[in-house]
Amino acid sequence: MMIRPSITTVRPAVAAISAGLLLVACSGSDDGTSDATDADAPDAGDRTIEHELGETEVPGDPERVVALDPYASLPTALEAGATVVGTSYQPFGEPFPEYVDAELAGEAEDVGWFTDLNVERIAALEPDVIVGLVSFIEPYEEDLSEIAPTIALPLDDMVWKDTLETVGRAIGRSDEVADRLQEYEHEASELEEELADAGVASEPVSLLNIRALDDLRVYTRSCAAAVLTDVGLEMHLSDETEDGDNAVRLSIERLTDADAAHLFYFVGSTGTNPDDAEATHDQVSNHPLWTEMDAVRSGNAYAVDTGWWFNCGSVPAAERILDDTGSALLDGTVPES
Repeated sequence: MMIRPSITTVRPAVAAISAGLLLVACSGSDDGTSDATDADAPDAGDRTIEHELGETEVPGDPERVVALDPYASLPTALEAGATVVGTSYQPFGEPFPEYVDAELAGEAEDVGWFTDLNVERIAALEPDVIVGLVSFIEPYEEDLSEIAPTIALPLDDMVWKDTLETVGRAIGRSDEVADRLQEYEHEASELEEELADAGVASEPVSLLNIRALDDLRVYTRSCAAAVLTDVGLEMHLSDETEDGDNAVRLSIERLTDADAAHLFYFVGSTGTNPDDAEATHDQVSNHPLWTEMDAVRSGNAYAVDTGWWFNCGSVPAAERILDDTGSALLDGTVPES
């Protein structure tokens, strides 16, 4: 759900994500030799993958995939053309984030949220490989590993690109995932040039997550922060983030510490009840300290969608962040969706 306050609101990206990806194939030369043999290909044959919970051997060409999170493994597997037979539907609102192809994802059976995963249902789907964020897998690792090779992905959003490469290897579609990452890099490079030309690249940005009056987080090492860094922006409070943390935590009394030249903010987190998020936003935006922030007074505070600014971790989510960032910093005011 998009929270729409009375200040500038960022419009979600409307560019459609391509449903099909170019398959990269090795072709032999005229003399019968080739640049790479099948054995040299990253997905050729059974392979061992290092992941958050150890090392696991996966089959060379898995046909049935269970993607145990709707944020990283699911959109990546679908865009790469894998057959996803099971996944975790979101507990609130729509079953999937907006950047996920709902029609394709809807063909996958709901196997439960990470707090109550239905292992028996997963077993009945007879997957060839199971992949998902470690928070979804670790509590059930022993049971899941008996069903199929199971790959646990890190929660460290700053390495989201490496994580997607792991997904690609797990599902036997490394080339397709690499193609999408290359598309993202090209888009990020273009936006970086535009921001530099506009003179805003040197202006620090703050990424504020509003959860409760005593739980405000300025993210500096999240996936969204990584995307902003990719386009040359400086993250506010990055020097004050403790080692091992991805954010600086504030109470409402320190709200103005989140102030910067530009402020992107979103409300709630994964699994947040939309009604609770709306109430929390009202509390913070009506607090006297809110209007003391320069970004708010100057119209440089932008409400962005939690769906991809918090649940980032895939190329389509990162592309939406690029779109939001360009609209906000280059146009200032963007039409509401």
